[in-house]
Amino acid sequence: AQAVSAQLSRLGRARRASHFAAMLDRMAVNCLITLPAVLGLLWSAKEWISVSRVKLDGHPELLKTQDAKAQRNAQEIVSEMTKIAKTIQDGAMSFLFAEYTYMAVYIVLFSVVLVFFTGVPTTVAFVVGAVTSILCGWIGMMIAVYTNVRTTHQCWMDLKSGYDVAIQGGSVMGLSLVSIGVVALFLLIEAFKRAFVFESTESMFEAIAG
Repeated sequence: AQAVSAQLSRLGRARRASHFAAMLDRMAVNCLITLPAVLGLLWSAKEWISVSRVKLDGHPELLKTQDAKAQRNAQEIVSEMTKIAKTIQDGAMSFLFAEYTYMAVYIVLFSVVLVFFTGVPTTVAFVVGAVTSILCGWIGMMIAVYTNVRTTHQCWMDLKSGYDVAIQGGSVMGLSLVSIGVVALFLLIEAFKRAFVFESTESMFEAIAG
């Protein structure tokens, strides 16, 4: 009896250890997925702040060595740059509003079709993907417009400064797009595991992929 009890005790400890190891494995995998995405978002925010620090002032430190006429011309150039940038930004916002209006109608109509032919899980994945795409598109357009005029302004001083600003603005769009996509997919998978019942993991991923 003591031998059987000892054997059962060892089996219990082994099962608990195996379960704990599996939990650690899942945590490690989740960290490997989410941590780079979070770091990408933080770096995107940092680069956005760096771009926003560029002041459209016409580089007064360079104009000190020039005459008053050059300083007046610089002020006129900055004013024109700001005016053009505002026009481009207004046009970009109008474009996004029109595009997203059509997309909203399409998402609603196509979701009805998907529910009928594929079911609720695939429809949910479609809507989440569409909203994620809209968010990434908005971020990309905003940082592009915001960066363009500042890149031009820095190129006025030297090409290296303009190149640095352009890279910073591009990093915001690229890293935020990838990071938001990874986070959205990870959260969608976790939500599907809890909200729906699938025959297998493969069928769940088929529902997500559509």
